[in-house]
Amino acid sequence: MGRQGLENILFFTVTLALVTLLIASFTPSFANAQTTEELIAKKVSRLNAKASMSKGIIELDSLAFDDVLAKPRNYSMVVLFTAISPEFQCVPCKNFDPEYRLVAAGWSRIPDKSQIFFGILDFKAGQSVFQKFNMNSAPSLLYFPASDFSESFDRYDFGKSGFQAESLANWINVRSGLKIEVKRPFDFLAFSLKIMGAAGSLGLAHFLYSRGGKVIRSKYLWASVSLFLIFIFISGHMWNQIRHPPYSMPSRDGRPGFIAPGFQNQFGLETQIIAITYAVLCGGVISLMSSIPRIESPSKQRLAVMVWMSVTSIMYSVLMFFFRAKNPSYPFRLLF
Repeated sequence: MGRQGLENILFFTVTLALVTLLIASFTPSFANAQTTEELIAKKVSRLNAKASMSKGIIELDSLAFDDVLAKPRNYSMVVLFTAISPEFQCVPCKNFDPEYRLVAAGWSRIPDKSQIFFGILDFKAGQSVFQKFNMNSAPSLLYFPASDFSESFDRYDFGKSGFQAESLANWINVRSGLKIEVKRPFDFLAFSLKIMGAAGSLGLAHFLYSRGGKVIRSKYLWASVSLFLIFIFISGHMWNQIRHPPYSMPSRDGRPGFIAPGFQNQFGLETQIIAITYAVLCGGVISLMSSIPRIESPSKQRLAVMVWMSVTSIMYSVLMFFFRAKNPSYPFRLLF
């Protein structure tokens, strides 16, 4: 064998060694990539199975929470932090739970179910997670986007967006790019009320048609309608229709709460009480101005003035009490 042959053998040996080293260096990367994809696929398959059995809901505890949010993952996660157990007496948690489940039920209707999952973590099963996120109240809802690097999340604002399933679904759709629809079960009570309302409207229309212009031209009718609308608007009813706040919420000491602190929030019960207060005050002023002067007996007129002045003073004190409850720094009061 000549010198040229030896050189060729040496060149071939060196080239083969380099190729072998190059293949060996890339093999772990390919294996890791395949392992990562397999891990994600197994996790998604497991989550799909759990969600399918519970209409889109995955019950979590501290360990399960860490597992579903562990990296890597290619799906988003919505988690409701709640305290539904009876010993906590969390009325908002119980009110919001069926609304959240309605949104989660829409998970089965989206094309790719592996893009997002819905979980529930009760305080009793995940106290360490509550402490990790510094949660001192419930319910609270967090959206974790699909990401292998970022630990960020978005928090749902109940005071701004309300407790309705439709508002929550829109909030999630904006962040996930999905189209989760809320389909409520047929409400027979609402349907019956609509039938009764339609029948009442037809009866009222027939009455107005038969009596003609006398009713339509009545100043008392239009005055009553105007006052009703005024009470509705100034009490905050339209704000409730937009924000969908809870009807009431227990206070920190466990007693029923019907006054929301601050001027940016209010409860449904609070709106009704304010409307009634304004209506009684208005009725007292109207009586003092129009009805009482028509009383012929001086003693009865004097008694009526005293009664309506007392009612007006009490109700105005109630109104100031509500204002002071919303703004504790307000220094004035009337009777209490």
